[in-house]
Amino acid sequence: MTIELKVIGIDVSKSSVTIHILSCYPKGGLKAYWEKTRNKSSSLYPVFYSNPDPKKKQKSAFDFANFLKEHKPDIAILEPTGNHYSRLWSKIIESLGINILWVGHIELRRYRGGKNLPNKSDAADALAMAAYPLDGEHHTIDGELNLKYFLMHRPEQIDQLRELCQQLEHLNRVQNPIINYARQLLAWQFPEVAHVKSRSTKVGNVPPLWGWLAERQLEVSPQAWKMMNNKYELSAAKHYGITIDTILRTHADWLCDIALEEQRIETVIQQLLAEDCFKIYNQIFSQFGFGLRVRARLLSRIYPFEAFLVNGKPLIEYEVREVKRVEKIRRDSHTIVKRSPGDVKRVKRNRSRDAFKMRLGMGTILEQSGDDLVEVTSGSALCRMSFWQYVLCQVETEKLPDSNTAAAMLDYRTKLKDFTDESGRQLLNGKHLQGKLMAKVANLLFNLFVDAIATARS
Repeated sequence: MTIELKVIGIDVSKSSVTIHILSCYPKGGLKAYWEKTRNKSSSLYPVFYSNPDPKKKQKSAFDFANFLKEHKPDIAILEPTGNHYSRLWSKIIESLGINILWVGHIELRRYRGGKNLPNKSDAADALAMAAYPLDGEHHTIDGELNLKYFLMHRPEQIDQLRELCQQLEHLNRVQNPIINYARQLLAWQFPEVAHVKSRSTKVGNVPPLWGWLAERQLEVSPQAWKMMNNKYELSAAKHYGITIDTILRTHADWLCDIALEEQRIETVIQQLLAEDCFKIYNQIFSQFGFGLRVRARLLSRIYPFEAFLVNGKPLIEYEVREVKRVEKIRRDSHTIVKRSPGDVKRVKRNRSRDAFKMRLGMGTILEQSGDDLVEVTSGSALCRMSFWQYVLCQVETEKLPDSNTAAAMLDYRTKLKDFTDESGRQLLNGKHLQGKLMAKVANLLFNLFVDAIATARS
């Protein structure tokens, strides 16, 4: 049995979408189809704008809705590029009762490249997405659509967690330049506190330094307010007639608002993480000593963990192939991979673990750069940063909980540092050592989740 679908591929940009509709996979292949249709982009690859320019006769979001009503596609294919950019268009699609399937960035890029479609072309991306579910490679033996080639629909709590994590990242980026400029002003207006790290210890209160500068006395503890007053009375700047500038107080006021908003967001995250469906995840995260923000960030990427498994077990495949000898060298901050002929061996691949690590930013892919193969990290950059901070701030400093997992991490770190040459020089250090420890954290996480799921099913 072969499925019959009318598919609309939608490539989302910042303020527009480019679309294409297919009812069957093009005969002769996508490359030939693209060559025939690319010059008819206005009719076959229409563009709709969220903020159309009337002078250019651009089509609007309402025109997009009318287009869908007229052509009535069975499914819409989107790439999760920019959560905010795609939200309006996905809402329109859902309101018309059209099913949405999401294709991952890496999968779509490989698919488009394998079909020899041009890069950096919105129309070509829309064509690739429209053809993706119609390609026989993405069907089951029975001819049905194989959903393993599409991203799994996330529960509402996970969508909310991801949105909250993005808001925290935004606030963190916003406040850094404000803090930097405020400290420059403090260097001559109140130098005694110019490099003080001020944090609030009670929900509802603002950091004492910024609260005092912003004159928000009711939001600072009485003891901290009195301490800041006393310190300012002894300041050299005040003694010589230098006063606190209005611009500095304004910056401090902004930082107070940001601090209160961060507290509000973290309170919502705590409430979400306390739900029963995340109980097992929290128990495993506690063994590593992950903080609130790291837990939310990781959970938003890997929940539900069962999506990585097949019938509750990791998907492990064996294949007989030539295993080439691999030599890796560092050049210009990149890992260059050189492969030479090797032996034919039976190779074991843990596909579930590879997908899990890729989702957390701990995967690698090989990209061609001239005559070289360059090893490039892939996946969530934010999760990868969280692993790096965890290794640097907790594993290296041994600020870990008392657990078997933490002990395993420390034992592994010791073994890596004990790896020396004949002269006793440590062979692994710096980023190489940190990379090994980050990979160890990801592998331990995966194994613990597999064990927890197996226990829950038994």
